[in-house]
Amino acid sequence: MRVLVVVFWLLLAPGAVAAGVRDPAAFDRWVLKVQVVRSDGMRELGSAVVIGPGRLVTNCHVVRNAVRIEVTRGDTRWNASMDSGDEYRDLCFLKVPDYPGAPPRMAEPGDAKVSLPVVAVGYSGGRFTVSEGYIKGLFTCACDGGRVIQTSARFDPGASGGGLFDTEGRLLGILTFKSEAGGDFHFAVPVGWMKALGHTPRALSGKGTFWEDATRDSGYFMVACDLGARQDWDGLYRLARDWVRQEPDNPQAWMAWGRSNLHLGKPEEAARGFQKVLDLDSTHSEAWWELQKLEIDLGRPLLGG
Repeated sequence: MRVLVVVFWLLLAPGAVAAGVRDPAAFDRWVLKVQVVRSDGMRELGSAVVIGPGRLVTNCHVVRNAVRIEVTRGDTRWNASMDSGDEYRDLCFLKVPDYPGAPPRMAEPGDAKVSLPVVAVGYSGGRFTVSEGYIKGLFTCACDGGRVIQTSARFDPGASGGGLFDTEGRLLGILTFKSEAGGDFHFAVPVGWMKALGHTPRALSGKGTFWEDATRDSGYFMVACDLGARQDWDGLYRLARDWVRQEPDNPQAWMAWGRSNLHLGKPEEAARGFQKVLDLDSTHSEAWWELQKLEIDLGRPLLGG
């Protein structure tokens, strides 16, 4: 029976199952390359997603201080101009009057779930790239309209402003930033933020984005992800200890507690953290997987229920 359980979890472990995109090239009608010339003469590459007739969305950090913006698809170019946006949320809208494309279907904010297979689509390094993965975490920011999405679907500079889709082609979020330390620390802002801004557009504030200064004021998860990417387990433990006190009903706070204790050689405390995650979110497959591995390593049951 234990062998069967091990095989079952190896098959269903996060990342073990491919997202199963049938036609990756089909996404190129929704995601365009953005080429920017800045006021200082520097050039910037990014991506943008079609959200309506003649209207695209990208990251504000891509078009910051732009004096010329072009969007391209294949060999065809269109001139674009700034419309409105919210720099803190890092979402800016572009007007492209002559672009004929139609937008993808939009997901609802609640459709994003941990372990959901996803596809990151953008122009990494200026080349159209489709990367499969899954949702690793959902994090609360000081913004309404959904949670920031952490994904294992890789993307590189140039893909910022691209799209994070489910395997049905629905837009879940806008690719935004990745950890400089590498690993599965790639993030997208939720489509709900974009929907909210579409009804009440804001002028750019010039105050920067929520993720460019990773402090506890911008959310514990920003600091936690940075510490995890750098494998600073002592630092993550100290942060998680504070985080679970401040947000005891946040599954990701307990995931940080579990991961830090696991890497610090405290399996019982790690198991307590992963079990708490499942008490708060029974669909959290990474917590199930970590608990199952601990059971195997310790040779005794840890799973509750």
